[in-house]
Amino acid sequence: MKALLICPADRPGVARLADHHPLVIAPLLGKSVLEFWLEALVARGAKHVTILASDRPDQVRTFVGDGRRWGLQVELIPQARELSVVEARKKFRPADEAGWLPMDEVILLDTLPGLTGQNLFETSADWFAATQAWLPHAVAPARIGAREVQPGVWVGLHSQIDPAARLVAPCWIGENVFVGPGATIGPNAFLDDRVVVESGARVEQSIVWPETFVGRLVAVRNSIASGSLLLNWVTGSCLQVPDAFLLGPLGDRRFHRTQTTLPGRLVALGAMTVTAPIALVMMGVAVIRGETPLRIRLGVRAQSNLRHRTQETFAYYELTGGGNWLRRWPQFWSVVRGDITWVGNRPLRPSQAFALSNDFERLWLAAPTGLVSMADAHGCPEGVSPDACAHASFYAVNKNTRLDAAIIGRAFLRSAMAWPIYWHRRKEAGAPLPQLISQTGRLTERTP
Repeated sequence: MKALLICPADRPGVARLADHHPLVIAPLLGKSVLEFWLEALVARGAKHVTILASDRPDQVRTFVGDGRRWGLQVELIPQARELSVVEARKKFRPADEAGWLPMDEVILLDTLPGLTGQNLFETSADWFAATQAWLPHAVAPARIGAREVQPGVWVGLHSQIDPAARLVAPCWIGENVFVGPGATIGPNAFLDDRVVVESGARVEQSIVWPETFVGRLVAVRNSIASGSLLLNWVTGSCLQVPDAFLLGPLGDRRFHRTQTTLPGRLVALGAMTVTAPIALVMMGVAVIRGETPLRIRLGVRAQSNLRHRTQETFAYYELTGGGNWLRRWPQFWSVVRGDITWVGNRPLRPSQAFALSNDFERLWLAAPTGLVSMADAHGCPEGVSPDACAHASFYAVNKNTRLDAAIIGRAFLRSAMAWPIYWHRRKEAGAPLPQLISQTGRLTERTP
């Protein structure tokens, strides 16, 4: 069976949605209008589909390929302008030719399958309304991995949502999405694939397109966000956000691994095993207190081009209630996985990385991410400070094996010096073991 699809060209009401790609391949709940129609035609028995495209047909051709992934034979024919349904039928659908679908054999792709009364491209409000109406139909048999984690809340594969985040139905969270602690998603929030929402941010009545970073404490309401572009679908107003730490493109988030030697990984696994009893005590205390034992964090990887503002990120964990060193206990597993090395600069959150204001400070990102840093060896508290930036920049320029060994030795010595203080306080205060363990980690930060 055959079908003919007409791709819309210019639509003034949604012109900004077509800045980077034709409207038919604009992202919509993890796919696109064209993909949803091809899947619908397959379900109706179509085997051959002809696509007429006048807006950037090369991008449409690259997107659909030969149609093999849908089990179709797809032919794309570029056009000088958008044809009407009547014109397309007259030109490409001979009246006496058999083998065409009995209904809707020529389709203008300005609606979604089954939602013929819901136009997509008149205004940005129509796009949002159509996305909202399509949510119950988005999880089709061809969709793999999306699951309804609670009524009206859908989450895709490999997404990491902090237990302290709040999801309000209806909402859609795509694949490889990161949602930080304290963030609120919904109602009517649609996060496409590979989106990062930092801690405390709010997304409601809005769509966030792929590869977009939403910064800490930022509120996105009644908008469509794509990179640094923020389009209010209610008023039609448009804003290009200049500060990338608030809203910006995330860039290519493929998870490249830091090169960690096999002996280093084995030592990290052994250290994790030996210290596991202490960590288990701390996790048990956290559970008793009603807290989450492990907290997920998002870190920025080292960058080869420090002037490039896109970021490559990875997830790691911290132990709840621990001091400086105990808090890092789960990161032994990050060393085993190869996400971080033993010695390097401590991971920065995306908002912290965006806030690095000059080339000297951005040297922080020129060195591998490490479990132990030079700032730790010199007693600097966790986080970004002038002293920490100075040590991070020095290490990025001068890193070598001898310096790594010196950092490990000095950091171990500082940690060991905290234990006599621990035993002294235990004798005098009679505090329970978990509290003392937590105190010891904090004392390590201040030990001269």
